[in-house]
Amino acid sequence: MLLERGILTGRKNKIVIGFDLGDRLSQISFSRMDGGEPETLSVTEDGGVFCFPTVIGRRFGANPWVCGIEAADLAAEGRGIVLEQLVSLARAGNGIEIDGELFDPVALLMLFLKRSLSLPGLPAGPEQIAAVMISVDILDQRMTEVLNQAAGVLQPVPVFFQSRGESFYQYMLHQPRELWLGQALACEHEEQRLRTYCMVCNRRTTPNVVFVEEKEYQMTASDEAFRQILEETCRDRTVSSAYLLGRSFEKEWYGESLRYLCRGRRVFRGNNLYSKGACFGAAEALAAGENDRQYVFLGRDTLKANLGMKVLRGGQDSYFALLDAGTSWFEARVQCEFYLESGNTLSILVMPLTGRESKEVEIILHDLPKREERATRIRMELAMESEDGVSVTLEDLGFGEIYPATHRIWHERFLL
Repeated sequence: MLLERGILTGRKNKIVIGFDLGDRLSQISFSRMDGGEPETLSVTEDGGVFCFPTVIGRRFGANPWVCGIEAADLAAEGRGIVLEQLVSLARAGNGIEIDGELFDPVALLMLFLKRSLSLPGLPAGPEQIAAVMISVDILDQRMTEVLNQAAGVLQPVPVFFQSRGESFYQYMLHQPRELWLGQALACEHEEQRLRTYCMVCNRRTTPNVVFVEEKEYQMTASDEAFRQILEETCRDRTVSSAYLLGRSFEKEWYGESLRYLCRGRRVFRGNNLYSKGACFGAAEALAAGENDRQYVFLGRDTLKANLGMKVLRGGQDSYFALLDAGTSWFEARVQCEFYLESGNTLSILVMPLTGRESKEVEIILHDLPKREERATRIRMELAMESEDGVSVTLEDLGFGEIYPATHRIWHERFLL
């Protein structure tokens, strides 16, 4: 586990939950804070079914909503109204009319989350849940807004979000090192879509930078087509392990492709990698700032550089971190105050983790009143406007009664 023993104080009897929220199927895994491999929740008494439909419904003439398997049974038996693809509906945000009544799709997703976390089989009640990590197909700005609103129903439990690509990364970090000494490959097949995730670790940087390269193909269950995609994906790569995800791979249609994959690689098949990876991600999110990070994950919507400033502390030069690589760019924002050592300029250090050279961005505060050294206090707000665009707002706060604040504002923008 990523958590040290000291960090577990007060939490060791609690659990973290990994919730893989798919548009068609969802799944829940959980693990105790005192360590151990995550377990996946079975939604049937015989313990053989670990995924449940992402649907919500209600019986004709009745008000209570039901979710998951119970809602799917309503649809199969024609006994009620059922809404499918709740994630897509919530993302679109359009109101849904049922029997003349208008419903908010985000509120319905909220209800689905709440009911799902009340399924029998979880080894603890809400008061014993330390954190929930929700893993989704694509985590962009709109999806984050939806999840922030929907997850409000789980308060005061901390809720975090990550993409399935990051769930793959989190899962692999907790596997034997030889499985990802080279690169690790995950293939997820559903109906007519194949998505591949290739995890690449750059060990020449400190911390090590990890990317997950994602590609999507339109593909039926075709052995020949799958083999061609695998050959293209593995060409010029050293792939140590491969994971075949989804119900499609439970059928025997990919014999030649499997033989190709097994040449010099460890191959695994299953459907609970994302929810287990979400469990590991929840534990790491709780420990944020308590451990030095050996690895940094850079996903499609994450900040690709560290931003900071050189400051004087106790008479010695030091580095002051502003924004950390690996943060979702649309959530990357910081506000701080500092004193200018002299003059009317300041510099922001940009240190990419993608191999590009570091640089200093100089900002000039035009028309700033002349004052003695270290007699100008500045409030700065730094935020990402896009994946590469940085917005800086600065305000002159002066220096007490000696040098009154002008509250002059400067706005600057630059690219990473």
